[in-house]
Amino acid sequence: MSLAFNAEVMAFSVNRVREVFPVRHVTVQGFPVITNKSSFAVKCNLTTTDLMGKIAEKFKGEDCHFPPAAAFEQAADIPSYLCIIDTLQRLGVDRYFQSEIDTILEDTYRLWQQKERDIFSDITIHAMAFRLLRVKGYQVSSEELAPYADQERIDLQTIDVATVIELYRAAEERIDEEESSLKKLHAWTTTFLKQQLLTNSIPDKKLRKLVNYYLKNYHGILDRMGVRQNLDLFDITHYQTLKGADRFSNLRNEDFLAFARKDFNICQAQHQKELQQLQRWYADCRLDTLKYGRDVVRVSNFLTSAIIGDPELSDVRLVFAKHIVLVTRIDDFFDHAGSREDSYKILELVKEWKEKPAAEYGSEEVEILFTAVYNTVNELAEMAHVTQERKEFLIELWVQILSCFKKELDTWSDDTALTLDSYLSSSWVSIGCRICILMSMHFIGMKLSDEMLLSEECVDLCRLVSMVDRLLNDVQTFEKERKENTGNSVSLLLAANKDDSAFTEEEANTKIKEMAECNRRKLMQIVYKTGTLFPRKCKDMFLKVCRIGCYLYASGDEFTSPQQMMEDVKSLVYEPLTIHPLEANNVSGK
Repeated sequence: MSLAFNAEVMAFSVNRVREVFPVRHVTVQGFPVITNKSSFAVKCNLTTTDLMGKIAEKFKGEDCHFPPAAAFEQAADIPSYLCIIDTLQRLGVDRYFQSEIDTILEDTYRLWQQKERDIFSDITIHAMAFRLLRVKGYQVSSEELAPYADQERIDLQTIDVATVIELYRAAEERIDEEESSLKKLHAWTTTFLKQQLLTNSIPDKKLRKLVNYYLKNYHGILDRMGVRQNLDLFDITHYQTLKGADRFSNLRNEDFLAFARKDFNICQAQHQKELQQLQRWYADCRLDTLKYGRDVVRVSNFLTSAIIGDPELSDVRLVFAKHIVLVTRIDDFFDHAGSREDSYKILELVKEWKEKPAAEYGSEEVEILFTAVYNTVNELAEMAHVTQERKEFLIELWVQILSCFKKELDTWSDDTALTLDSYLSSSWVSIGCRICILMSMHFIGMKLSDEMLLSEECVDLCRLVSMVDRLLNDVQTFEKERKENTGNSVSLLLAANKDDSAFTEEEANTKIKEMAECNRRKLMQIVYKTGTLFPRKCKDMFLKVCRIGCYLYASGDEFTSPQQMMEDVKSLVYEPLTIHPLEANNVSGK
């Protein structure tokens, strides 16, 4: 199908143009554009980019060369462009327009510094600009949103739910405990939106579902699951309350949705193909013959597909998923299925890194697990064309995680006294985030230097994301592990406060969650910071994996006992989206 875009979306704030030039509509290569009597000029107030022209070109699905943009006052259409960026991101197609988006945000930051009225005079745009700029790494002070921090200072009769959502999303970008304005803003917007749901005060069904979705688990929204949800709930009219809403009179849901749905289905087909590859690898490694533990092939395929959508990053997803499977299988062996001697044997084999005759492994399970790791890492090293020194680094990642498994096995088996700090010093490694991220990052399309991988920044990124996932996991698995006579951060915190009769399990859980939240904000600080060793594309991986922890352990253990995940797997991996007849007619030009 040829996807075409209604190019009249370029006619934002067209009244301003008509005051300057007598305009008429003509068609250039199938697209209506605004012209004066003497020349063609695409309506684009940002002279440094042509986002709408790029959208028209991409949505049409064929080359389309627009004339140079006319030179107009740059600030005029910033609100419109920010809303378009937000739309592209929510629908998961922003990767096609990244250079144009970067240019617009650069201009937006300049205008932010100048306190440009077009940004600061509209609450929705002010909040949206703050969020987009902060996430991109621009230094924007949260105090600029201080006027909205107290609900008493907001006339709720003059704003709508969509505006409060934008304030809420901006508040969720708090990266420092000292940002009191965002903390207060988050508190009242959360209360307000919950109240709107409780009193059934949001007549728009899509908007009501969107509010519920955000409030349920904002930081646990996995990238592609958020896209899947937005494809159902997106409505361009939610921007209509903006000042100058006529800017959106020509924007149609169908234009965006048809292209985004097709893109989603392309990605989904790739995820299905990767699941088949993963299942073949699993069988080739004989992991399917193991009679114990968790089979997480489908889970790992879902999680990696949910955080990394680009079809071109297939190897990243596959390597990540394989390591989730391997870490889970070996963790279960150490915890439940294997003897102490056999568990130690796996660690010794990895340190030696040599295949042996079958009889020397001691047991079939040890042979299967070691050879699965051995063959997978060797294949990865060959695919990535790494040096011998880098291959040794990858092997060392396995040595370290297995050493932590051994330490935990010895501690709980021998009933060794353990402090919370001592437990956390190694348990952040055993959760498996570091090995999965660093192994898969070799296929992200960027050169990883030894300086990067051995840097303090790398250690901090790995430790922070791992701490979030470990602590949230501990809260949800505390009861199970207590019955198994093993421990975690919750039980150790309770033990440390055993002399305080008022210190309850609920308080322990709350404190552990607060520790996780503190680590999450510190992770955001590093990811959003510019000028670091790791490029942003690499750092984003850590934040994506952090969302996995928030998703899995929000209200249970979705990794071991998937409930919501079962429905999410269907919608992300198995159920393709349809382009409704109305949408198909509109985008094909019928």
